[in-house]
Amino acid sequence: MIEEPENLRELYEARDQDTGFLDDILAESDAEREAEERAREQAEDDERRAEEAERRAAEAERELQEQRRRAEQAEREAEEQRRQAEEAARRERERAEAGPPAAATEDAEPGEVERREITEAEARGSSQEFETEIRTDAETATTEADDDGDRLRDLGRAALIGLGAYALGQVLDDGGEVVAGTGERVVVERDGRYDILKDDDILLRRPGADVQTESFADGSVRRRVILPEGGEVITVRAADGRVLRRVRVMPDGERVVLFDDTRQVRPVDVAQLPRPAEPVEMQDGITGEDELAEALQQARLRDVNRDFSLEQVRQIDAVRKLVPVVSLDRIGFPTGSAAISASEAEELNALGTAMRRAIRENPGAVFLVEGHTDAVGSAAYNLLLSDRRAESVALALTEYFGVPPANMIVQGYGESDLRVETQDPSQANRRAAVRNITPLLAGQR
Repeated sequence: MIEEPENLRELYEARDQDTGFLDDILAESDAEREAEERAREQAEDDERRAEEAERRAAEAERELQEQRRRAEQAEREAEEQRRQAEEAARRERERAEAGPPAAATEDAEPGEVERREITEAEARGSSQEFETEIRTDAETATTEADDDGDRLRDLGRAALIGLGAYALGQVLDDGGEVVAGTGERVVVERDGRYDILKDDDILLRRPGADVQTESFADGSVRRRVILPEGGEVITVRAADGRVLRRVRVMPDGERVVLFDDTRQVRPVDVAQLPRPAEPVEMQDGITGEDELAEALQQARLRDVNRDFSLEQVRQIDAVRKLVPVVSLDRIGFPTGSAAISASEAEELNALGTAMRRAIRENPGAVFLVEGHTDAVGSAAYNLLLSDRRAESVALALTEYFGVPPANMIVQGYGESDLRVETQDPSQANRRAAVRNITPLLAGQR
């Protein structure tokens, strides 16, 4: 057996020692790399967790701010509804103190009677823009001074239809001031709040209608509109222009009370009202006549344990929202426009048919047609424009689908009920809507 030289064994041992040393170095290097990798991953995890925590904190802050915004908005809305209820109650008290107007008394003798038959040229249509020029108290158009030397700004016409003459800047008996208007309607400001005055019988002025207007010494008016298809509509209006009572006389002589604000009703406590009704979105090709008829009839199923005056329904948001609203999203008004084209009117087919059916089943049914605008422009301008939009929808429902005009009341709400909270132009806010307010009205329960 050949023995390895001593020096060779030493070489092997040295080699083995070096190899072990290198293995130790490599192992240490791997451990260091692993430690660095873990540290890097830990740092990245910590950074991600910090970013996630920061994102969640930002979301929580945004949600908190949104909750605060919604709470503030709800508080503002509740305060506005309380104000509306107080204003309606004030008017009810004044009306009760003054007693019923002469026009509401059947045996009262009118001081003046005017008769006229409405011609095709005088009747309005849904495709007309009506009077688009709106003047405000900031403009300088004036007339000659009156006997007392006061200069009053002209509205563009000597008088509103059936309402008498109003001039921009005129202060009314109740302290309200006329701040804007067209030849069709005016806006009155009271303590920074706006009301609109107009002729609620305008929908009844159809071609061939025979109109008899009886004016009384106290300023109230009783108007009888004999319809060309038979029957008549009798409307009583107070001296300040507010409509008080409407009776529909059927061709067979039956009298149907549509609303009666000469009756006393309790003031509204908005905190005691039931929750608002769910809205109904009317979509072309999706919402059919039966669905809309069902939505309109849902209003009759709501039990609110009391009735309201028409003015309370019109002026107090919390009251009108007790019944479902049918939003007419397919009627898109261009900026500044109130006209409805024939093609747009076709979108009202299902609704018009459903309304006509409801009125056929209950001749006393009453529908509120609402108009709305976006927030572009002045509040007074938008109130006038929205009221014209509501009128256009009501006219289209009569022209195209035969909905009896006596069973509709129009009301503009301007920019006060935005669907999308924005001060920018918004098609979603330029809209119209319809509610079946029959179960809310005094005289209908």
